[in-house]
Amino acid sequence: MAGDKAIREGRGEPVPAQTVADALLALLKARGVDYLFANAGTDFPAILEAYARAPQSGLDCPAPVAVPHEHAAVSMAHGHTLVSGRPQAVMVHVSVGLANSLCGLMNAARENIPLFMMAGRTPITEDGSPASRDVSIHWGQEMFDQAGMLREMVKWDYELRTADQLPTVIDRALALAMSDPMGPVHLGLPREVLGAGIDAATLAAARPIAPARLDGVDEAAIEEAAAILARAERPLVVTGRSGRDPAAVGALADFAGRAAIPVVEYRPNYMNLPDDHPMHAGFDFGEDFARVDAIVVLDTPAPWLPARHAWPRAARVIQIGVDPLAAGIPVRGFPADVTIAARAAAALPRLEEAFARIADPARVAARRQAIATRAPRPGAPASPPPTMTRAWASACLQRAKGPDAIVVNELGALRPLLRFAAPGTFFGPSNAGGLGWALPASLGIKLAAPERLVIACVGDGSCMFANPVACHQVAAAQGLATLTLVFNNRRWEAVRTAALSVYPAGATARANDPALVSLEPSPAFAEVARACGIDGETVSDPAALPATLARAIARVRAGTPVLLDILID
Repeated sequence: MAGDKAIREGRGEPVPAQTVADALLALLKARGVDYLFANAGTDFPAILEAYARAPQSGLDCPAPVAVPHEHAAVSMAHGHTLVSGRPQAVMVHVSVGLANSLCGLMNAARENIPLFMMAGRTPITEDGSPASRDVSIHWGQEMFDQAGMLREMVKWDYELRTADQLPTVIDRALALAMSDPMGPVHLGLPREVLGAGIDAATLAAARPIAPARLDGVDEAAIEEAAAILARAERPLVVTGRSGRDPAAVGALADFAGRAAIPVVEYRPNYMNLPDDHPMHAGFDFGEDFARVDAIVVLDTPAPWLPARHAWPRAARVIQIGVDPLAAGIPVRGFPADVTIAARAAAALPRLEEAFARIADPARVAARRQAIATRAPRPGAPASPPPTMTRAWASACLQRAKGPDAIVVNELGALRPLLRFAAPGTFFGPSNAGGLGWALPASLGIKLAAPERLVIACVGDGSCMFANPVACHQVAAAQGLATLTLVFNNRRWEAVRTAALSVYPAGATARANDPALVSLEPSPAFAEVARACGIDGETVSDPAALPATLARAIARVRAGTPVLLDILID
């Protein structure tokens, strides 16, 4: 579209925009936003009108996706960005819609996901405008500070006041969302302002704002870190989310291999290091953790649990990341002898070079030999157990998924039993722990990568949190063929585990049915899926699971969404 190209290039050509809503959609599309995930309400008339006029006017807009729950909408945008690398737009209905979106926003904020969040606002005026209040909820939904409920979870928020502000506000919001550390932004949109007229000729003169990126490194800090690692006898890298950037995966593989430093992926959110890399040391800490004398904490807000792990208090600690001290977390006491604010993909090659200049080859060789003699990682069960277990279901998934699959995991499969070799093939839940993320995120990922096999692994509780009816409806409406595996143990296992960690010999440990843990009777997840137009099947026989999985994957690859309810004993 000529108008779209004019906005991208900042030329003065007119754009076919009559209202602020027209211009908003055109600007978002021109800036690389592919989709508007929305749960609409009475604040959307100008948005609906803009989409309805677009085929005749030639206005190029983000593709609209109706998502009948706000948490699912935010999570779909989150998932899309994980694969595409581009921020997507979400719009919800005034205060109530914003409240429903908060859990998803917390997940996105803690994972530094750039997201353009918008919420309508109840009409400002009681009369005098076609967009004035005209239903009773317009009084009940108004708040003194609607954005106050989310301000802690966004990098920037504003309420659009006039049409003339729009280009500046949109471009500032997107630039801040994509600046390091990245994160969500929010714009409030009163109904009167959305429907206001706009000067289309000046809209084309809008110029994008480049985000601020941490691509450089502090060379003095790099040299200090290299010296610590060169002197260390038992160094360790701990990471959970450096693999969000595909370039960081290769950088970490090269650095760890060259320096002979084992890597623990603790509570990983991404595939940070190929599972078959010789320096991969698993997903938790062993007894030797207390003897480590140097630690590189790479892009990880909670690298270990001080109250649970026997951690090496005398070790020198190097923290690296775009937000290495996790400034958005109120209390975080992990030591930092050296702090390097940089992208891992930029810092690790410089650290590798500095290390190579000063390292003692004999010391590195001794470290490499020690790593080569460590015990192997636990293997997956090779034959069916008497009853279905999470380990068996995870092992069957590993054998069935293939190298091209993208697995989105939220309290479902056991990560140590899965194997990944390429960046962008594994995504885990946010450090915020807002449940219900994986199922809708898998739909957003499928939109961004329609040619890939996308598998969501969720617990039964996580599935319920995801508003599965809303998610299945979107999958059917948009033709999103994903595979959803429900690891269904009919209880809140994380809640029970938390109680046992605090009271290991308490009454909970002896109780057959602890309070607030059971999720019996379990919903018939497969029947719910079928009611929404999704193929659904229940499986409880361990011996039948491999064939059932193979059949389900074949149906998904042929274009049919499938849910398997796996009944874990």
